[in-house]
Amino acid sequence: MTHSPCSGTTDQPSFSIGGNLLNNVQQFTYLGSILSSDCDVTTEIQHRIKMAPAALCRLTRRVLFNHNVTVSSKVAVYDAMCVSVLLYGSEAWTLYRRHVKALEAFHIKCLQGILGI
Repeated sequence: MTHSPCSGTTDQPSFSIGGNLLNNVQQFTYLGSILSSDCDVTTEIQHRIKMAPAALCRLTRRVLFNHNVTVSSKVAVYDAMCVSVLLYGSEAWTLYRRHVKALEAFHIKCLQGILGI
């Protein structure tokens, strides 16, 4: 990377592996998390909100619609399976109010479904 103090311009770094030049991209997925060049977590949160219902759907027939399973057990399974998918990598997120509202809305909707409300 070069920086010219007179012009104030910064060139983007270029990396190559085995002679192949790597492209600069706006976002990419690393270890299941979506990283963006502008550090905005909105796409990551939307992705997580889409992935968590898939985990919940796999539990629906065996756990959530099973009348022999107590509500506290259903909530514990939801916490273990869905909330962990929803909040994976969240310790590195910088959240804004709109992000918190979206996560809370999803959580409340899931709990209402579990409780049959």
